[in-house]
Amino acid sequence: MKKVVFPIVLVAVIAFSCSHERTVEQINADVTKTRKQITELSAKLTTLEQELAILQPIKEQKVIKVVVETVKKMNFSDYIQSSGMVEAVRAASISPEMGGKIESIPVKVGQAVRKGQLLMTLESKVMQSSLSELDKGFELVTTLYNKQKELWDQGVGSEMQFLEIKNRNESMERTMNTLKSQLELTKIYAPFDGRIEKIAMKVGELASPGRGIIDVVNLSSLYVNTEVSEAFMQTVIKGDSVTVEFPNLPGMVKTIPMAYKGDVINPQSRTFSVRVEIPNTGQEIKPNMLANMKIRVINLKEAVVVPTALIRQDVEGSYVYIIQNAASTPTAHKVYLKTGSSDGSLTVVDNGLSGGETIISQGYNHVKEGSPVSWDK
Repeated sequence: MKKVVFPIVLVAVIAFSCSHERTVEQINADVTKTRKQITELSAKLTTLEQELAILQPIKEQKVIKVVVETVKKMNFSDYIQSSGMVEAVRAASISPEMGGKIESIPVKVGQAVRKGQLLMTLESKVMQSSLSELDKGFELVTTLYNKQKELWDQGVGSEMQFLEIKNRNESMERTMNTLKSQLELTKIYAPFDGRIEKIAMKVGELASPGRGIIDVVNLSSLYVNTEVSEAFMQTVIKGDSVTVEFPNLPGMVKTIPMAYKGDVINPQSRTFSVRVEIPNTGQEIKPNMLANMKIRVINLKEAVVVPTALIRQDVEGSYVYIIQNAASTPTAHKVYLKTGSSDGSLTVVDNGLSGGETIISQGYNHVKEGSPVSWDK
């Protein structure tokens, strides 16, 4: 192969030109000659490079080993976490309907009671004495009324006498019934099956209406209320399964249908109410425990999803690498995505993928657009 002597010739020409004083014509002649030499040398250089390209083998681009998986279409659900306090469906703080001194409390804290069982009595001696006296007078009035009625039926006696005794009899009967009703109010009974949770007063103390004295709770059926953002009003559906966990009961997980979904938005918090009712046959769950609820807010059918960890970001947006020309010369191809909902591990792809594509799941950090790739098939 011949060497290129272009630099030496130029130096010689310039040196020769500078060693003598020359005319303009001589300099122009040298310029023309030098340009011709440059053109000839440039053409010769191009020819040499072409010969070199033919003789020297092209360096092959490195094939990158990757791991791939297929983009799937599947049902996708997303959830939100919310919390609330456990409450009993049946719980009552019982107080008397009338005031009086407590005469007896025949139950104790922690005792199981049945519906209708006596819980407390108030003193009723005065009412019983009044009722006893009224009862004797009522018997006399009733006797007089019956006799007067017999006479009246026979046409004997005045109408005024009959009406007076009749009115007196009915009035005393109403008074007796009122006293009996009041006497019955001195006895307080259990409104449902349950357990005595608290007794706030003692025998001999004065009870008054509206002041809770005995707390009864039934633990067999509980519920949890929570609040959900109005953004999910259309996607939260009554009857959907809700997962409930209890921080103070490790391992206790309940999956139960949503019993209630509110239809009114709270104007302050911009939320609506959700309730789940919890069966508690073992009675391990207690009222006022903290409960964490997992509520489904998105439910998509046949959605295109990809693992969230595979989605990369650049200035143009989110993208993944898929395989092109998988059957012949597979290469990496960058695809930009429009993403939707995500549950942390999976992300819904709204645009960019349609399902069935081969996506690079490992080695995507080592490829670029057009990189040759291979994988274990």
